[in-house]
Amino acid sequence: MLITRNGVSPDIHATATIAETAAVIGDVTIGGGAYVDHGVVIESGGPPVEIAAEAIVFAGSVIRAVGGRGRPAFPVRIGTRTLVSPLSALTGCAVGRHCYLATGAIVLQGAAVGDRSRIGAGAIVHAGTVLPEETRIGMRHIAAPTRDGYLSTADVEQARKLAGADFFDIAFATTEADQGRLHDQVMAALLAEVHGWRDVSAEPPQWPRAAETVARNPSR
Repeated sequence: MLITRNGVSPDIHATATIAETAAVIGDVTIGGGAYVDHGVVIESGGPPVEIAAEAIVFAGSVIRAVGGRGRPAFPVRIGTRTLVSPLSALTGCAVGRHCYLATGAIVLQGAAVGDRSRIGAGAIVHAGTVLPEETRIGMRHIAAPTRDGYLSTADVEQARKLAGADFFDIAFATTEADQGRLHDQVMAALLAEVHGWRDVSAEPPQWPRAAETVARNPSR
C-alpha cells in the first residue's frame, strides 16, 4: 500500500520489490533492487526515510522517521545491502552499509550504526548512541551512549546508570522530572503531530510485487 502524506508521495525505484501487504507512507525513498517484505511499515512522520539500493527489510518490521513538529526531527537512512530482520523497529536513526540487524532489533532516535556492523537478536541501540564501523552488539544487549563513546551490556540497570543521555531529552527536548507533567508534554507533542497528518491512497504502485518476483525466480 502506497500512501501520500501531506502531499508527499513515496519514491520507489522501478527495480525494488514491495510486498502487497507492506505500507509505505509519505516522504520515503526506496532504492534499486531493495526488498520490502509482507507486513512491513515504512513511514515518514515528516522527516525523510531513505532505504538504499539492495537493502532488505523482512516481515513485520517498522521503520519510522519522526518529529519536526513540536519536537526534534529524526530522519532515517538505511545503507546499501543492509539487512533488517523480522520484527525489528527502527525510529529516527541511521544504519550504515552492509549491516546485519537480527530479529527484533531496536534502534532509537539519533542513533547511528556504522558500516558492516552486526546488531544481535533482541538488542537495543539506545537513543543518541553512535556505533563505529564493524561494531558487534550481542543478543539482547543494550548499547547506550557514554561520555567516552558507548557501552554494550546485558545489564539494564548498568545501562541506565552509565548512559550519558536521556531518551526524552533527545526525542522530545524535555528534561521534565515529574512523571505526570512529562507524560502530558509528550502526549501534547504527539497529538499535535499525528492530527497534522493528511493521508490519501496514491495511485496503484508499478514496482514488482513479491509474488511476481518469486514466480519469475522459483528457486528463491
